[in-house]
Amino acid sequence: MTAGIATQRYLLRHIEPGLPDSPQPATPWRNVLVIPAYREGAALVRQLQDSPAAPGRALVILVLNRPDSDPDPDANAELRAAVHALPAGDCTGVRRLNAHSDLYLYDRETKSGPLPRAQGVGLARKIGCDIALKWKCAGAISGRWICSTDADATLPPDYFDKLGDLPAGAVGATYPFRHTPGNDEACNTATALYELRLHHYVTGLEYAGSPYAFHTLGSCLAVTFDGYAEVRGFPKRAGAEDFYLLNKLAKTGPVIRLAGECIRLESRESHRVPFGTGPAVATIGRAEKPDELPLFYHPACFEALRAVLAAAAQLARPEQADWTALLAAEGITGPLLQACRNTTQAMGLAAALDHCRRQGKSPEQFLRQFHQWFDGFRTLKFIHGIRDAGWPAQSLAGLRKLQPGLWPSPAPAGVADLGHCIRQSRGWGR
Repeated sequence: MTAGIATQRYLLRHIEPGLPDSPQPATPWRNVLVIPAYREGAALVRQLQDSPAAPGRALVILVLNRPDSDPDPDANAELRAAVHALPAGDCTGVRRLNAHSDLYLYDRETKSGPLPRAQGVGLARKIGCDIALKWKCAGAISGRWICSTDADATLPPDYFDKLGDLPAGAVGATYPFRHTPGNDEACNTATALYELRLHHYVTGLEYAGSPYAFHTLGSCLAVTFDGYAEVRGFPKRAGAEDFYLLNKLAKTGPVIRLAGECIRLESRESHRVPFGTGPAVATIGRAEKPDELPLFYHPACFEALRAVLAAAAQLARPEQADWTALLAAEGITGPLLQACRNTTQAMGLAAALDHCRRQGKSPEQFLRQFHQWFDGFRTLKFIHGIRDAGWPAQSLAGLRKLQPGLWPSPAPAGVADLGHCIRQSRGWGR
């Protein structure tokens, strides 16, 4: 295939070195799924053998890795043996999972030793996606999407089909998800609360009108090959690599929020990454009263964000730039108004507006430039600024007393029922 300019540049400058050359399957794989794996057992292979069928064959790229903070050379031995026990596929180095999918194991630990701890899962995802891109350019993969998930995810039957009807301009997609309870009730409760925290944040962004209102989980996303190359792939980070990838993608084109049946994620504590779901669940689970923990941003943070984003549309012309008056016109007054002014000033709003006006000659271009600057990262930074200025995080019960209410109405009292209600409101299935 002929690679675009962004892809050619990526292959020259940004792809990880030493990756394997593409095999030449008789028929190209249509779908590709990348999974980083560390300290997983043979059950993962059995789970992948039950992976969903789709039109065309699928390729699973499994990146076996171990951080250099783990001295155990046998950390991945069980999974490695289980993969090697699979029957050989039609291409060298490829194993047969089932009638409709194959597996390629890239054993990064054996080839090059442990990963640097600071790069962790981000580098593992990048390696897998880089292999997919390299093989795509060699003609071994025919589809336009790289799917990313984790070892604890069970995919719905229509997993690959969900991407089939997306608009041509889409560069990314986020899948619906839910955490399934296990045998540890404390872990189940902690996971359900953490999931609510994720939903509350995205719902708050939706309320505010942010273009970055989507869930950012590495187990629940897909990116086009072109989009992946355009944003230079996954960042090599031990956490939040999914957030930063999607944040960059959203600046290049639409990130579509998918509906339908959920990816099921296992409720479990994990210390594979320094922060994220696993460590958060462990922290919540240790609390004497998890439901009283202040896990949720104060709704006033999203009220302030909504005013900032609405007022920004009026800033294209310097003579309209009375920031205080514009925020007041959006209903922000008193201490919250002062907090908005202080926070945006500390973030460098004035210099950003000068840049946006130079680059955006029309109101539409200006607003696009503004959202390029006020991206998902700065959105979170703004919310933290409002939080620290006097609107602290709240418990689940505390949220019910505050406005704006961001849950579906009427909101059930129970944690599990509330999660179910939220999924229904998003058009997510079981």
